[in-house]
This record gives sequence, structure tokens and C-alpha cells, in this order.
Amino acid sequence: MIQPIIKNHIRYYEGNIPLILTAPHGGEVSPDNIDDRTHGVFDLDDYTLELTEEIIHEFYLQTGKTPYVIVGEISRTKVDLNRKRDLAYEDERAKVVYDEFHHLIQKSEKEINTKFSKGLYIDIHGQSHPKGYTEFGYLLYNDMLKLADEHLTYHQDQTSIRTLSNFSNESFLDQLKGAYSLGTLMCNEGYDSIPSTKIPYATDGNYFEGAYDTIRYGSLQGGNISGIQIEFPYTDIRDTKEHRQKCAKAFVKSMIKFMRVHFDVDLEE
Repeated sequence: MIQPIIKNHIRYYEGNIPLILTAPHGGEVSPDNIDDRTHGVFDLDDYTLELTEEIIHEFYLQTGKTPYVIVGEISRTKVDLNRKRDLAYEDERAKVVYDEFHHLIQKSEKEINTKFSKGLYIDIHGQSHPKGYTEFGYLLYNDMLKLADEHLTYHQDQTSIRTLSNFSNESFLDQLKGAYSLGTLMCNEGYDSIPSTKIPYATDGNYFEGAYDTIRYGSLQGGNISGIQIEFPYTDIRDTKEHRQKCAKAFVKSMIKFMRVHFDVDLEE
């Protein structure tokens, strides 16, 4: 199994499949030589670092392969790795951390484009919305997900999977919430998810559609790498090691199917 390289409070796994995972908000390292931020969101996405590590391990168990992975070990109180630069930090000494994180994503995307010509970017987060669904973000607001299918289709060019149809034989709606969408695949594994055939939108309005890293590294602006933000609930997924392992197993199983259907990539070969 590939071992990580740790530099500037960023943990990096060099992968060998066309998949990138990032986890920007799970770190708790708080360097004394970097001043705290005074504006923005500071919340820790509890145990998303640990969940990401379980996913890496589960990928190796199920496929013998490893995705590209970039994990922030630094606390969000010092730098927010999921914001544009002018909102990410206030102390210039945090610049090296921010640059390391984003350089490694860019490096990984370049390698995937060279080796595979297509791929997927996944940004891992945590939320505590009351219904406890896993939320898959494609840069569409919840009100857009409520639209009738014939109207929702018109919003494909506003999503982080804008170019996925270049590789997938499934329609945009099926990529988003159909039988082989990540949401539905996770529902089939016992993890109710939005959007999916079961839950096409959040009835209570609590839903995260995706943020800076998904905008920047998905295919909203074009390119061959699409992106999805995932917001995992705390209870029954992130809260214990046993739950993290169980979720990681389901997620990798779902991801294997997703990559086979939409990218014609068999990760089990």
C-alpha cells in the first residue's frame, strides 16, 4: 500500500487510478507560528481525515489500487483550504500550506489527464444536518434539484460534472440522481443520500451544493475531470471507527460501480 508524503501540514498519496480525493477540513494541527483567522468559518469537519484514511485502506483491500489523495492536517482556524486565496488565510505564513494543498491537486489532475485522459475529483466534508443524509454536491442549489426533470436538464452546464457526458453513456439526470448516480449507489448500500432516486432533493432545505474546490477542480470550466463534493453526516458514519470502516467499504463499492458505468474504467482489473 502506498505511504503518504507529508509536507507543510499536507498529507499526500500519489495514486494510480483516475480518482482524486481531498479532505480540507479534518485537520487539527495548530502551528504557533501562524496566526488564527478572524473571519469566516472555523468549524472542524470531525473525523473526515480519519474517514478518508479508511477509504484509502478500503480501496486497497477491494482493488489493490490507491486514488490520489490530498489531506489537510492543519486546522481550519489557520487556513481554509476550500476557499479562494483572499478568503483562505490572513497570515501570509499560511500561504505555503495553501499553495502545497492546491499544487498537489493540480499535479494529480495533470497526471490523470496524461495517464488516463479522464477522471473524477471528490472533495470530502462533514455536516450535521438533522436528517442525517449523505449529500452529494454538484454546484446545483437544492431549489434546482426540485425542478421537473425537463427543466433540471437545462442546468447541466452549471455543474461540476458538466463534461461527464463526454465519457458516460448515461444521461445527465441519470448521472445526477439515477440508478448509477453516487447518491443512489450509496442508498443501495444503506446510506440515504441526496440527490438519488430515493431522495431527489432535501425536503427540509438542508443541503450543501459544493464550494470553491469543487468549482475549481470539477468540470464546470471544462476539462476531462468532473467533480463532486460529499458531505458525510456525523452520526453512524463519522462518529466511530467501526462506522467509518463500514461507510468506507460501502463508498468504495459504490465508487467502483460509478467509475465502471460512467468512465468505462474497471478499478478491479
